[in-house]
Amino acid sequence: MTVEEALNKLKELGGQSSYSSSDKSAIASLYQEVLDKTFVRTSCGDCYHDAVIEMYSYIRKYGKMKEKSNYALKNGVLLQMGFGSQEMYTNANLTDEVAERYLANNPENIKYFSKYPEDWQERAELVANPVPKIDDNLLNELVSALKVEGATVTTVKDVFKSYKLNGKKVSTKVLNAHIERAQKIIDEDEQLKETPSDESSEEKVPDNSEESSDEADIQE
Repeated sequence: MTVEEALNKLKELGGQSSYSSSDKSAIASLYQEVLDKTFVRTSCGDCYHDAVIEMYSYIRKYGKMKEKSNYALKNGVLLQMGFGSQEMYTNANLTDEVAERYLANNPENIKYFSKYPEDWQERAELVANPVPKIDDNLLNELVSALKVEGATVTTVKDVFKSYKLNGKKVSTKVLNAHIERAQKIIDEDEQLKETPSDESSEEKVPDNSEESSDEADIQE
């Protein structure tokens, strides 16, 4: 369902004074679709009407339906990204990116979440220590440099410490990641050279066809 379709449906439902069983079912379904949470019916007679208003207000405010998130905060929790920060989140605007960015710095506060994926720690760690993007040009140059006779990781690292990526000096972390990848490529190449090919490893079977033919002639 598109945002426009959801908004039109909510306008239609909002103009009704009462709801049929099919209307109530549609509202509960829309609630999950628009706000990514389960509609809970209360004893209040206006709970369905209130849900329609909540969904309509959310779409009007954010111009979209809530992104599906693997995370959810416990009731009443207001997530503040840092001490004194004005960046705050509730379940209404919480996303995976926000949750993982927060948990990268505050893993102990997972206790404030009512829902989170099993691998949340790995996800948060990846945010805290992102894997550097590998640049093919730098990688190829490092492979060539490491193959030079007498070259070591230390000497190559010293030569490339001033290398620039996108106009900026490469960081030690990024350079180390590239050198590690380059060394892995070299090691894999060496292993391939040491592994005998299928042709050479196959045992050669002697050709006895001529010998068999001679024996046949003698028997005749």
